Amino acid sequence: MIRTNQDLLQFIDRQPGMTQQVFTPGQQVFRQDAQARQVYFIKKGIAKCYITEDNGKDYILEFFGEGEVIGELELFRSAPILSTVEAVTELTLFKTDHTTFWQLIDNNKDFNRLLLKELATRVSQLAIRVSYQQLYPLEYTLLKLLSLFSHQELPLSKQDLADYLAITVRSLNRTLKQLREKNFMPPDSLDLHLTKKELDLLLKRFEES
Repeated sequence: MIRTNQDLLQFIDRQPGMTQQVFTPGQQVFRQDAQARQVYFIKKGIAKCYITEDNGKDYILEFFGEGEVIGELELFRSAPILSTVEAVTELTLFKTDHTTFWQLIDNNKDFNRLLLKELATRVSQLAIRVSYQQLYPLEYTLLKLLSLFSHQELPLSKQDLADYLAITVRSLNRTLKQLREKNFMPPDSLDLHLTKKELDLLLKRFEES
């Protein structure tokens, strides 16, 4: 799902001296293993965050939306960039240097609370995602993922879906075929045939099995 943080965005929007930068779709904001020199806050648009493994395969950690902060972990850890962040749609970002970011942390309690809440939300959502990927079959996970993204204007490719689920495109195609054979989705798109009520009942059956 796409994470957003409107409270953090409103806070940053009120701060003086924030500059803005625009990235086009496909352009990298950060590249894995490089050095981070800025901290960014998404004003508008969607980005994907992914790790490239030694075998060259990508694993999408999350999709970021309005208000999400990028580059703070590298600053806290004094380490190279953990993952690549790439624009999916056109991105407009607030950016700040490390000195200004630390000054906000040192001097503003509201910013500290917002940042701690953001990091706690990331940990909890990651735990939930890992748990249902481990506990439930791939059909369930894919249905849940497609239902979440059906309300977002996000141009997802099969490769993106596979990278998000940590599977191959071949495995994804096999699961999509199974869903289409059950008439859960049409043969030529990633849309679901199911109403929300039908989907909720289907997911509940998976959870109870």
